[in-house]
Amino acid sequence: MMKRPVLRSVLTMYLGFMTVMLETILRGQLLAPIFNMQEIKDEAFSRFWIDFSTARANGDPNAPAPEPAGSSLLIPPLLAHADGVVLDIGPGTGTQTPLFTNPNLRVMYGAEPCVGLHKDLYAKVESCGLASKYRVLHCGAQPESLLPALKKAGALNDETNEGKGLFDTIVCIRVLCSVPTPEKTVKSLYDLLKPGGKMLVCEHVVNPWTTAKGSWVARFVQAIYGLSGWSFFMGGCNLDRDTERTLRAVADVDGGWGSVDLDLSFTSGPLPYISGTLVKRG
Repeated sequence: MMKRPVLRSVLTMYLGFMTVMLETILRGQLLAPIFNMQEIKDEAFSRFWIDFSTARANGDPNAPAPEPAGSSLLIPPLLAHADGVVLDIGPGTGTQTPLFTNPNLRVMYGAEPCVGLHKDLYAKVESCGLASKYRVLHCGAQPESLLPALKKAGALNDETNEGKGLFDTIVCIRVLCSVPTPEKTVKSLYDLLKPGGKMLVCEHVVNPWTTAKGSWVARFVQAIYGLSGWSFFMGGCNLDRDTERTLRAVADVDGGWGSVDLDLSFTSGPLPYISGTLVKRG
């Protein structure tokens, strides 16, 4: 997720947050920090992510992204497998959109809750030639937000509004760290998969410090970042989630996933990743 040092990102986000709050007060909205804190946080995060994102490299939203490095190397081979009807959770400014190259991709729905990122996302979708296939949804991944948005977009038309078995592919790239109620949200995404459908994930997780692969020093650093206000300033991102356990557990009701192919990477640092594919039983 991070190309800059993690602490620098926190400080940048903190300064951006303070700037947005000051601007809001100077506009005469003196009580906004009390009654509209979420709007202030969303605006600050939008500005930070647009600046951080490669979608605006050199100020041009259509500029090509730089060569991937670090955890970004895990993403291209994953997204090349996205096909059929695709749900892209948290596409942000569309940085990863050019990686959806599978000729069997029919239609995509991008669930992005931060409306401040939509302009850049639309620009990237257009520049990639996906405008006719991509639908941007103003919603989060949690079912109470996602399902109404899917219905409004015409993707969900069943009488129960549960949306079971809609998607061939669901993509979660660096987003499950910040979704509310992760167990409930991931279960809802699992239900949205068709039998035989696949979930493509690349997520940073809690450092497996109690195992031979992990590092207690890195886990300690994760805790320090958490105490520094990481989640508050970074769009609700949590560094201590055991996302692999959550992903595996949601399929228990069906006897488990049909197949699970997940790798653990970068375990010596504070941002270890799981990446790979989970296929729902047919």
